[in-house]
Amino acid sequence: MVFASISFVFVFLPIFLLAYAAVGSRWRNATLLVFSWVFYAWWRPGFLPLIVSIALWSWCTGLWIERVPERQKRWALLAGIAWPLVALVWFKYANLLHDTARSIGVPLGAWQAVILPIGLSFFVFGAISYSVDVYSGTVAAEPNFVNYATYQSMFGHLVAGPVVRYEWVAERLQRRAFHAAEFAAGAERFMLGFAQKILLADTLAPLVTSGYQLTSPSAADAALTVLAYALQLYFDFCAYSGMAIGLGLMVGLRFPENFDAPYLAGSLSEFWRRWHISLSGWLRDYLYIPLGGSRQSLPRSCMNLLITMALGGLWHGASWTFMVWGLWHGAGLAAERLWRARGGAKLPFWAGHAAMLLFVMAGWLLFRAETWTQVSTLLAALGGKHGWQVSSAFAAVSRPNQAACLLIGIALVYLPAAWSRWERGRAYGEALLRYLAVPLWLVALCVLQGRTVVPFLYFQF
Repeated sequence: MVFASISFVFVFLPIFLLAYAAVGSRWRNATLLVFSWVFYAWWRPGFLPLIVSIALWSWCTGLWIERVPERQKRWALLAGIAWPLVALVWFKYANLLHDTARSIGVPLGAWQAVILPIGLSFFVFGAISYSVDVYSGTVAAEPNFVNYATYQSMFGHLVAGPVVRYEWVAERLQRRAFHAAEFAAGAERFMLGFAQKILLADTLAPLVTSGYQLTSPSAADAALTVLAYALQLYFDFCAYSGMAIGLGLMVGLRFPENFDAPYLAGSLSEFWRRWHISLSGWLRDYLYIPLGGSRQSLPRSCMNLLITMALGGLWHGASWTFMVWGLWHGAGLAAERLWRARGGAKLPFWAGHAAMLLFVMAGWLLFRAETWTQVSTLLAALGGKHGWQVSSAFAAVSRPNQAACLLIGIALVYLPAAWSRWERGRAYGEALLRYLAVPLWLVALCVLQGRTVVPFLYFQF
């Protein structure tokens, strides 16, 4: 079950809200937890014990970390993160390691492919951040398992983020009251995210799939395919994050914003401060800084960037293309740092912005590709191997509504910049979105009737 589906909007969510409103404040977390587990089990009940065991393990070891003598805390921390990491490595990377070993000639017996549970990466990152924060004294260990499991399992962010840290929601897990204005704001965020997913991201999805399946794409085919994917991925994941934030507000929990107009950035480092903000912050605080961050020598700090981004890329998916994508961005960030350290001149915004877009979209080519053959095909196409104009094969699979979505998507990317130039632009823009939330949601519901439900892209990560 996904948020952008009839079953969620008209069955699960209304039943949950009625049950949540009917219980007293003492039982709100328990109600939210039970419905979250039902939501997860709806996909595949057999994996529910896995996430429950990770939550129970992290909760117990969190109490242990807090109470153990100082000299033993590190061992308690290692124990706390061990089971979540083992689960992540097995379910996410066992197939990759097996296939890689076989490809280099290692004799292996019969293999039953391991199924990846949805949302496991986000769930594990939440568990690790909690253990580390308890270890460092940033937060106190949660004494109530229901409260902790609610933080871990809340269906709003369970399967595709944002990566929520316990300290961000700890106070409201203990006590929160219903606020009509907050509920209304949450409903608006949910409806706008719903419309964004259905009307933009899902409309572009078939165009992207068709473009990657072409055997002899032209340069224009490849460029339009990568552009369409850049917009699809952004509007898909931004929509999910907005819906998750909205669902959180509806039950009195505040999740962090996950996107801040990333395609308007003027450099690659600024892009990563604006894109998937919760993950970027997690990688910085729990991986890059512990590796030494930028406190060490320039070569070492650049190496820390490469390691962090490579592991971040591999976190996104069990494929070496994801790791290369991470290394691509790590190399770009390291190059920026070297340029600044050597006294390189700051580029004009338009030049930095153009360079950032070209670099990021080149990376998206790797990110979306399922095989190295697709990568080489599209790279050759961009070099003009099969001509420069739109091919008849690509034109045959394109639809007018997809071309319209490309134009609308580009306009929406640059709209925040236009609003910011007007003194009251932001206020008028927010007011306009409030008025459009319900109409756009209704249009999206109508469009959804004629489509199959498209899972969110980050479900696979």
